[in-house]
Amino acid sequence: MSVDTNQLELYDRSVTKINGVFMSNLGRPVNYAAREAKIEGILDGAVQCFVKKGFHGAGMAEISRVAKVSQASLYQYFASKNELILEIAKRYFSRDLEALRRIESASDFMDALEREAYLTGDKTGTIMYLEILAESSRNSEIKEIVNESGRELFDTCCAMIKKLQSRDKVSYLFTPEQVTHYLFAYIDGLSCQIATADIEYSRVQLRQLVQTLLTPKNN
Repeated sequence: MSVDTNQLELYDRSVTKINGVFMSNLGRPVNYAAREAKIEGILDGAVQCFVKKGFHGAGMAEISRVAKVSQASLYQYFASKNELILEIAKRYFSRDLEALRRIESASDFMDALEREAYLTGDKTGTIMYLEILAESSRNSEIKEIVNESGRELFDTCCAMIKKLQSRDKVSYLFTPEQVTHYLFAYIDGLSCQIATADIEYSRVQLRQLVQTLLTPKNN
């Protein structure tokens, strides 16, 4: 009789042998730290595969191999590749929002912006970001995440720039919306260059751009 090893693995996780007796683990306390570590490992493996082969070129078998988990374990956390892609997209945009909030709470706006924008220099992350944007044109669920996250990021940045401009009590050449638009356009364009060429992130160029965008009007 053949044995399904995937089913055996699922069974092994659901029971514990105590004094020769198999006891059910159902209802036992969940080790959330271990669970999150496993999820992070799976997501990291998936990102490696997606960056190398794209969303449609990488399969679940390859992802499980790179993440060093069985396919049964992989499907326990993510029922499909689409679920994996959605979770990665959510985490990438959450990372960007957290970065904006750190900039907003920092005592030195320019220094914090330069430090957080260094994430743009992460080539793997940049390629993954562009892959998400491309997939949003084909996948309505990802498109919804991209649009909602994009609006939240834009509104958060606008509010931050408005607060920054209000401190000086002077008029500026550009509105908070315009500053945010140009800043995002610069970072998105730089991301494309980093992903496709040997272009590196420059703190100096970013500082020059922001100083230009935050130039007061001549009275």
